[in-house]
Amino acid sequence: MENNKFADVHLHAWTYSVLSLFPNLSNCKSFDDIYETLRAHPFNGWYVGVRFNQEYLKEKEIPSRQLLDKWFPDKPVVLVRTCLHLAVLNTKAMELLGVYEDTGTFVESAVFDIQEMVIDRANVGKADVLRNGINSLHALGITKFIDMNVTKASIQVMHDIPFYTSDEDLLDEAIGLKIFLDGSLGARTAALTEEYSDDPGNYGVLNHSDDELFHLVQVAHKKGKPVSMHAIGDRAIDQAISVLKNDMHPKDRIEHLQITRLDQIESIAKLGVAACIQPIFSKELPWAANRVGKRIETSYAWGLMKQYGVKLLVGSDAPVDDADPLEAADVVDQLTGNQHLDKDYVLKLYSSDNFEFYGWPKPN
Repeated sequence: MENNKFADVHLHAWTYSVLSLFPNLSNCKSFDDIYETLRAHPFNGWYVGVRFNQEYLKEKEIPSRQLLDKWFPDKPVVLVRTCLHLAVLNTKAMELLGVYEDTGTFVESAVFDIQEMVIDRANVGKADVLRNGINSLHALGITKFIDMNVTKASIQVMHDIPFYTSDEDLLDEAIGLKIFLDGSLGARTAALTEEYSDDPGNYGVLNHSDDELFHLVQVAHKKGKPVSMHAIGDRAIDQAISVLKNDMHPKDRIEHLQITRLDQIESIAKLGVAACIQPIFSKELPWAANRVGKRIETSYAWGLMKQYGVKLLVGSDAPVDDADPLEAADVVDQLTGNQHLDKDYVLKLYSSDNFEFYGWPKPN
């Protein structure tokens, strides 16, 4: 099985390629580690670090704009959290990019915009960046993949790579429409029906009203295109189920489904909509349990989804986490109960089921 070629149907090829230019902060254990890593890796006059996770830092906090200003008062600094839904900029970076938030913290779509602006400012050859990123994916056995959020800024370098887009103007060229229903668990913006266990009073954020979401779904379906709904929290998943019950394309997908309830898993199986999961995210279980408490019992519950007959697809969401299918399979194979999936089953999703869903020829 490990010699198979894989299809990853949920990653961000352009972003993966871009972030490979910058130091990876995922192994940093403190603010001091982040500072030393940044200081040792300047990038064309910028100090950019990616994939930090405050849950693994001694301080358990997101570095502030004031701290970045103290470290580099005259140089631009950008830190991108591992979820890609949050970035922190110092004052100099905001001045150069022409954006401003008093806290220096930017979330959701603004993070992708900032990455593009930094690349433009640094005068990087986009074609070479993408080529190197694709070569890295091929080295992992990933011979087919889908970029999940191509924009006008990146489409010029994507060529024949299949993609989803959140930009309606690009929908004719795309597989389908990507819709972000909520944010991320790490940034506490994933939409929950009950408050965050470690942040009382916070229920996360829904990005669209039900009517707005239904309109977006109809825009795609009227063009014969499916939708891909980013839904991490159970409140966002409720919204996705509610809308798809009224208007569904056979290739519609719900993405991530990290915080789920048993009734939702049953509804998704009955509805027949595909669920694209990221087994590699199961590494988050220790700190995710702090976010949702007892709800963790039916969260990251890929095994439970399989048991109830949910149509599963699989991806890495790279560069949010590692792209290696073998690592993802190992992670969930070592789990027990509702979160467990056999390693061979995960590799089958990568090497067979993903190909079948899109009608792609299976590799020899």
